[in-house]
Amino acid sequence: MKTSLLIIFFFLALTLSPSFGLPSNAGGSRKGNHHLKLQLPAGVVGPESLAFDCNGKGPYAGVSDGRILKWQDSKLGWTEFASTTPFR
Repeated sequence: MKTSLLIIFFFLALTLSPSFGLPSNAGGSRKGNHHLKLQLPAGVVGPESLAFDCNGKGPYAGVSDGRILKWQDSKLGWTEFASTTPFR
């Protein structure tokens, strides 16, 4: 129960805080001061999950073909961070 509440609080803080997250020059489109929309590469279905690491890097997006993509910056965009094996 505590974990669920903590996760809900974390996501609310992410969506409501104008100063948290990616810089305004990261690419995509900014709506108000609350979030930044990053488009996944063409042909990619997802994201199925989204995460940041403990150093604040990312976001990382898990997509339907098993790859994990990492947002680098507006110049590099999304890069392949890892991929899963078909023998899970």
